[in-house]
Amino acid sequence: MASSAKRTISNLEATGEEFSDSISKQISALRKEIASLADSVSDYGGHTFDDVQHNAVALAKEVRHQGAAVARQVSRQANVATKAVQENPLPVVVALGAIALLSAVIFMRD
Repeated sequence: MASSAKRTISNLEATGEEFSDSISKQISALRKEIASLADSVSDYGGHTFDDVQHNAVALAKEVRHQGAAVARQVSRQANVATKAVQENPLPVVVALGAIALLSAVIFMRD
């Protein structure tokens, strides 16, 4: 009976060691998976930041290009308006006078 108890104890110890080894292996595998996932998330975050930065640069270039086009158009319109005023200044003087008169009336009411 003593030998059967010793065998049972030996079997339990071996099972406990196997269980402990199995848990250690599983923990090690989980650590590797977590490290792999962390690297993947880090890479994804880096790529996302690069994409956002690239899009921001492209948007800035487009805004600058459109701004230059608008500035050219405004310059052309200003030249046309300048020529029109030089050729016929009377309507401009009348319009400015009307604006000044309306402004004076509106601000005198307050």
